[in-house]
Amino acid sequence: MNRAQPKQFREQIRILERKLGLLKKNNGSCCAAVLTLAQCHAVVEIGRVKSISLKDLAVILAIDISTTSRTVDGLVKKGYVQRIPSLEDRRSVDISLTESGMVIFETIESNNDTFFADIFDNIPNDEKMNVLHTLDVILAAFDQES
Repeated sequence: MNRAQPKQFREQIRILERKLGLLKKNNGSCCAAVLTLAQCHAVVEIGRVKSISLKDLAVILAIDISTTSRTVDGLVKKGYVQRIPSLEDRRSVDISLTESGMVIFETIESNNDTFFADIFDNIPNDEKMNVLHTLDVILAAFDQES
């Protein structure tokens, strides 16, 4: 392995991370005027599974339960999320989106689908499968580090 390769990899990931962060701020895909980035991530994950425990949401978001709880509290206050006592565990609550939360979720998903479809269209057709495979390899490498 060339000693410069890990530094080049780090630099490219850093640039990608910055570009993804800017997209969230600039294209409104996360309703920046309405939600924080953490709340946006929570809405997306809740919306994708319809109902989830606070503990499971914390695991998916890779943040501690107290931070997840504060994030959800903000969404409850805004009327986007509701807490429902769990049918499986009386000590737990399930979190789901309200009707207005579903509207926000669908807006985020639609905006992101459009944005990433446009980016994907800019990748040469003969490279698209390679790009998807490479992203799978990178994500798997991150999982091995966790």
